[in-house]
Amino acid sequence: MAALREKAEADLAAHQARWDAAAEEGGYTAALRDEREAGDRAEDLLEAFSTTPATTLAGVAGKLDAVLREGEAWEGSSEFPWPQIRSALSDLVRMVQEKMPE
Repeated sequence: MAALREKAEADLAAHQARWDAAAEEGGYTAALRDEREAGDRAEDLLEAFSTTPATTLAGVAGKLDAVLREGEAWEGSSEFPWPQIRSALSDLVRMVQEKMPE
């Protein structure tokens, strides 16, 4: 049984090594790393949004837009709180546009 387990472990290790080499050669490893780094950067920016006070209506709208883009499971989701956030964002955009001179 020990010999069978050792062979299975060796086969798995060889398979993993082939996968790792193919992933590296095909660019998958680098793409995965870049995706993780971009996700980390997005989290940092969202954290900065939440701790930086908005000073304009456009700033509030930008914060809401960021929440919608990051948090909404799918565009047009009808589950709470996404319709309410989209509505608030639309209201803010309308208010900003109404204040803009022609």
